[in-house]
Amino acid sequence: MSLSSTAEAIKHYKVTFNWKTGFESWSKVPTTMNYHMLAPNLGLEATGADEIRDIIFGFCTENELEQELVDIIEHGQYVTCMLNLKTKSGDSIQCVEVFLLDEEGRVDKIWAL
Repeated sequence: MSLSSTAEAIKHYKVTFNWKTGFESWSKVPTTMNYHMLAPNLGLEATGADEIRDIIFGFCTENELEQELVDIIEHGQYVTCMLNLKTKSGDSIQCVEVFLLDEEGRVDKIWAL
């Protein structure tokens, strides 16, 4: 089954993720103006590109986060990524990110669980 252009952009971002250029790469994915991200297990929440850059990608940079995309699934307005994460201290985390797309196919909400 083929992915939408937004899901393909998310997949490309995940496959090529590098903490040094994370936000620059992420900014190629179409988003709404005030898209929102919540990562409750990490205590992170941000709204809009500036907060996402500072808070979310600040965390990625501080922890030199590595991501491995295990799988990506698109179901209606939802894109779900299964990920293996690793920090500079060697901690490994298995997580799921769920992206809610708006009617124009832009990312509006992200949950990192």
